[in-house]
Amino acid sequence: MTEMASFQGTYSNISSFDLHRPTSIAEVCELTTRFGENYMFMGGGLDVLQMLKSGMPVENLIYLKTVPELNSVEIVSNMIRVGACVTHHAFEIHPAILKNATDLAHVWKQLGNIRIRIAGTIGGNILANSASYDALPAFLALDAVAHFEDSKGSWCVSIENVTKTKQFGLLTAIEFPIGDARVFSMDRSLKPVTSVAISAEFSRGLFKNIRVGIGCAFSTPLGRSLHNKAGISPGELIDHAEELARAFAAALPEPVENVFASASYRRRMIAVILARQLLKIAKGHP
Repeated sequence: MTEMASFQGTYSNISSFDLHRPTSIAEVCELTTRFGENYMFMGGGLDVLQMLKSGMPVENLIYLKTVPELNSVEIVSNMIRVGACVTHHAFEIHPAILKNATDLAHVWKQLGNIRIRIAGTIGGNILANSASYDALPAFLALDAVAHFEDSKGSWCVSIENVTKTKQFGLLTAIEFPIGDARVFSMDRSLKPVTSVAISAEFSRGLFKNIRVGIGCAFSTPLGRSLHNKAGISPGELIDHAEELARAFAAALPEPVENVFASASYRRRMIAVILARQLLKIAKGHP
């Protein structure tokens, strides 16, 4: 049963709205079908609150933290599936993440401040599609997929496509591959100029399927594959890290230019940080 109440915002710009607290994904889908386009989802509420305070009108606010399925982390085959309403803090301390994605858990402990990690959700961070947020570059590097659902059914799309389209239905989970062969690293030291995340498979002495996620340097986070033929050994990667990084950065679209950095400086720093990341993973797998 949906709980509903009318709230008058405590901030002067927030207009009254109806608050709904569904307890299942099916109930969420029923509400969205009933309301058409006259609704907004809220998980942690950090971004939504700012939009409401700016005067954005909303008739129906659907609060998603009351849906248990959206707050779970589980292993499905060789993938980790993370519910869209899992908070950053819950993500970084979850046993499945600590055991199967240790490097990722370490990176997540550095994101934002304690308020953001306690209240902010993985799904909200992704759907905000903000150039300065960190979840998308990480999941772009991991080649993650996003699961959606509406009254007509469920489906999944690549994280990269999520950043390009706004209307997908209810984001229910993010899924990414795990395993002893999976390598992940992220460098956020030059934010807000740029941040770079990389992921690769290390199998039979070779790095394969190297993926790169870039934050801050473009209007939205960007994900690309680092083409390295059939694979590259740690020694070869050490020898050619700078060359590969420069070629990768040169092939990217034009970065944004703002008070933090010029486009050319951002491109150069992407190459520098990517080379560091490549060297880091190569030296970790002699």
